[in-house]
Amino acid sequence: MSRTTRKTIAGVEFEAHPVVFPTSAALLVAFVAATAAAPRRALMLFDWLQEGVAQNFGWLYVASMTGFLVFAVYLGFSRHGGVRLGPDDSRPEFPTSAWLAMLFSAGMGIGMLFFGVAEPMWHYLTPPGGQGGTTAAARDAMGLTLFHWCLHPWSLYALVALSLAYFGYRKGLPLSFRSAFYPLIGERVHGRLGDAIDVLAVLATLFGLATSLGLGAKQVNAGLNHVFGLPEGTGVQVALIAVITAMAVGSLLSGLDVGIRRLSEANMVIAGGLLVFLFVAGPTRFLLEGLVSNVGAYLQRLPSNALRTGAYDGEQVSQWLGSWTIFYWGWWIAWSPFVGMFIARVSKGRTIREFLLGVLLTPSAVAVVWMTGFGGAALHQEIHGRVDLNPDAAADAFDYSARAYPVQRLDEATGLPLAAGGKWLVAPDAEGVATPVGVRLRRDGDRLVTASGVPVEYRRGVLVRTADAAPVPLTEEDRYGGPYAADQAELTLGGYLSEPVLSDDRTARRDTTATALFVMLDAYPLSTLTALLGTLSVVLFFVTSSDSASMVADIIASGGREDPALGTRLFWGVLEGALAAVLLVAGGLKALQTGSITIGLPFCVLVILMCVSLHKALREESRTAKAPKIAPATAPSEAAAAPETAAARSSA
Repeated sequence: MSRTTRKTIAGVEFEAHPVVFPTSAALLVAFVAATAAAPRRALMLFDWLQEGVAQNFGWLYVASMTGFLVFAVYLGFSRHGGVRLGPDDSRPEFPTSAWLAMLFSAGMGIGMLFFGVAEPMWHYLTPPGGQGGTTAAARDAMGLTLFHWCLHPWSLYALVALSLAYFGYRKGLPLSFRSAFYPLIGERVHGRLGDAIDVLAVLATLFGLATSLGLGAKQVNAGLNHVFGLPEGTGVQVALIAVITAMAVGSLLSGLDVGIRRLSEANMVIAGGLLVFLFVAGPTRFLLEGLVSNVGAYLQRLPSNALRTGAYDGEQVSQWLGSWTIFYWGWWIAWSPFVGMFIARVSKGRTIREFLLGVLLTPSAVAVVWMTGFGGAALHQEIHGRVDLNPDAAADAFDYSARAYPVQRLDEATGLPLAAGGKWLVAPDAEGVATPVGVRLRRDGDRLVTASGVPVEYRRGVLVRTADAAPVPLTEEDRYGGPYAADQAELTLGGYLSEPVLSDDRTARRDTTATALFVMLDAYPLSTLTALLGTLSVVLFFVTSSDSASMVADIIASGGREDPALGTRLFWGVLEGALAAVLLVAGGLKALQTGSITIGLPFCVLVILMCVSLHKALREESRTAKAPKIAPATAPSEAAAAPETAAARSSA
């Protein structure tokens, strides 16, 4: 039974589940407070958790994700394919074009824009096996990129969404995660066990989204810096989060049909326009040939990549798998509550076969074209920027010459950057954290010592005291905020990604992954306009992801209500922006990202059980449909009647 509490505060109506809402909010606030109070300790803890998950449960992620794909294909072609996600006479709420635009914008749009240039380049430069920078490495790089973004993640999202929509719309249970487990645990879905499932879903949704907001803010800041010279920094990114969160809340309050739908459709036009521009203005023949070749590389290696755990590979391959494939699988699983619930919400009335074909094939096809356009253009730029071209070659029309950037000068013995003047070594107090403090260091034999004389070393990405492994308490003498020693270096796109490139004032290292898109566009005509359109597209993906996740959190935390009260929508929308901003300022973005991957582990088990539950319910429905008609006075079986009984209680 779905229990909710309604209250009106300052004229705004709130509706919430009495257990899920306060528990989720309290845990989230506690996590934020702890991370803000001790960001370096949090980073060490989450690095330890991430390493443990990758080393001990990578096999589970690999086997599960491939199993989800096999199960989704089976359902699509099975006798259950004609079952509607709703009553037999129901029809889709949204046109197919709007439906596809919404599920793609809410799913991976911002990630594909962020990694579309950078990921193929990284695989090209540092492949899991063999030599980087070769033709074979380029082909394998595109195949690996498509492996991470095509069928596997969308089969996961499809199964989570299918389970939620089937039990919510066809069986009449609340549109909540607990409902998907009714065939397995029965009435206990309405008790504490069901509450725990929903709380975990809310937390995973918000953890995943906050990381996305942080990445989005970084790329928007990078785009505005590239076009207008807006400074890059945490303060600017927090301001961008505030502005874009306000836009997301406005979109959320305007409703699903007006806000999210219209923004998703507009964004598909802008992003699609950028993609067409690259195919037309860029190396057209190379990209079209690459489109065919990339699909071949993806399909050729799909069986081996899908089941690759690194058991018989060397250390380099195992590390690559942990950094890329296993990282992605854990990330997608952590995101599955958000994307799955949103897709379920907009998919009522479609048949299982239509639903699975749409969710599996359409976004995967878009990913193939998208990654070929952006990743292929980047690879072409890198390849032709490093060799002498034939003067008659078509690629000679592009300005692929290397550009000069300030690059950190590193100490040969330690690999640490040098301060301007070369007197001090400079190291961040927590590697990978959003706002690290620069620390003055000097070499004392084989040891590193702070300016105040404390021996230190890095452990789990954090600068700690050698004596007790505690994060270093810095004095004013230890802190360094000036420019780094740097050399001007002519870099291709690959060099820009892999070298320690500095900001214009040389006081911070650039996030080159966030800027790679704009650096690549510089080689094409109308680079300022395309950079602005790229930034606008990131903003719109940012907004649609934010309000989609707010809606998902609203639905779960209000007991499965499809149209929660205005106050709860406002609460989650504002909290998401505040969460991302606080963690960015506190330096906890890395900890949050790792935390969301770790949350993927229990959710992986939940999704497996969800698939078992769905299959059991579909088989029972099939048997009931095939059973001979009996007299009306005869009661239906308990298994077939249970969900409808629960629905009657819910609506009573």
